[in-house]
Amino acid sequence: MERSRAVLIALTCVLFSRISGAEVEIKVRPGGNVVLYSDCVWETGEPVWFRNSSNENQPPLIISSDNLIQAAFSRYAFLWSPSDQTYDLLVKNVTGSDLGLYSCAIQEIKFIKDGTGADVRADVYHYGNRITRLSLLDMTPSAPPVSDCSVCWKLLVSVCSVCVLLSSTCACCISRYTTEVRGQRKDNEGRNVKEEDQRRSKHGEAGGDGVIYAPLDVTRRGQNLLKKNRVQRSDICTYSEVKLEPM
Repeated sequence: MERSRAVLIALTCVLFSRISGAEVEIKVRPGGNVVLYSDCVWETGEPVWFRNSSNENQPPLIISSDNLIQAAFSRYAFLWSPSDQTYDLLVKNVTGSDLGLYSCAIQEIKFIKDGTGADVRADVYHYGNRITRLSLLDMTPSAPPVSDCSVCWKLLVSVCSVCVLLSSTCACCISRYTTEVRGQRKDNEGRNVKEEDQRRSKHGEAGGDGVIYAPLDVTRRGQNLLKKNRVQRSDICTYSEVKLEPM
């Protein structure tokens, strides 16, 4: 009996070394429950699970439906999944002894004849492609991060430098814009003064304020009082103010 158990353990180790596939890690709190999902579709045979413990002192473990009734396996149970046609493994009250690599298989029992012609039982395992690593969550409270004042000062100096650069740029732009506006105002004022002077000069040549002086001929009164032999005529030139209204 002991010899067959040793052979079975050795066979399990060899089979574990041949398993290759995707490794999935599941972390659980100490004392919690976890379900390990199977990818071995069951049609015939017996579902089994293998555990290769993380503790080197613990031998590999085979979990089957036959040994689930034993007290040593009371924290394990098979859960049937109708949608996937698989048997998942439930591990209750997880402890450090449960940590390790888990994989599923379908056990098929065959009988073959040995050299003497006697029937010998042979267990054939059809393995899945998934390997699940069960580990515990680290419940040690993490220390708060220590603030580095030097980093804060460097960041503050960098931000201040950027602010000073932006302020200088804005002040330069505002000063340049103000200078351009003042220059444009002076140019406009000079242009308006020049146009006003030209308009006034043209207006002065036309008589100023629209006043034109015209000579008028007026016959002097009392010319009948002069002597008959001497006729004296005098022309008096007067100016009358005539205002012209703009058209």
